[in-house]
Amino acid sequence: MQALLWLINNFGWFFGPVFLLYIFLVIRRLVHLYDLLRHLAPNSQQSAEALVFLAPMFERLKRSSQRCTAAIDPVIDAIWSEVEGRVSIHFSALQGYVNTLVLIGFAGTIFGAIGAFNEMFQGLAGGQEATTVFVASWNNGLATALYTSLGAAAIGSVVITLIGSRWLMQRAKRLETLVALTIADTLEEESHEPSSSLNAVAA
Repeated sequence: MQALLWLINNFGWFFGPVFLLYIFLVIRRLVHLYDLLRHLAPNSQQSAEALVFLAPMFERLKRSSQRCTAAIDPVIDAIWSEVEGRVSIHFSALQGYVNTLVLIGFAGTIFGAIGAFNEMFQGLAGGQEATTVFVASWNNGLATALYTSLGAAAIGSVVITLIGSRWLMQRAKRLETLVALTIADTLEEESHEPSSSLNAVAA
């Protein structure tokens, strides 16, 4: 409760809830990405588990390669679309959150500065002491100006660091590599089966 009151007092009644909302959205996306990519750590033996959500697609690809060669390309496109919808879209959303937070932080800086200068000028015009004027300007905008800028920069830098680190982006690239290799292996296995059956008949 104390943390919530501090957030409201320093970020303002508008920017405080907005920052809480964006923190929740960022954490939710990061958790979802981690659930999808947690089996893709370097030198991990559980990489196959990361492709479980694509198992029906690979089965469809196997059937298509056996029955109709013309249907292979649409199935492969569907596989990559599924990867895009499950993984890549979250990276785009996180980048959008960061960009929006930067704009919100900039708006908070302008809004807080206007309130702080207004309070400062009113205090100086009224003949108040410098200490009183500073405290009043801090409580009426200066804290919002500083904390919104700092909050946007901190959240944005953390998210970008996580995206660019081995924890997320490298695992996403590893997932794409595994998908491409699995597609190639599936097509290669199906292309070898007819030739092996023909050799058996000839023998």
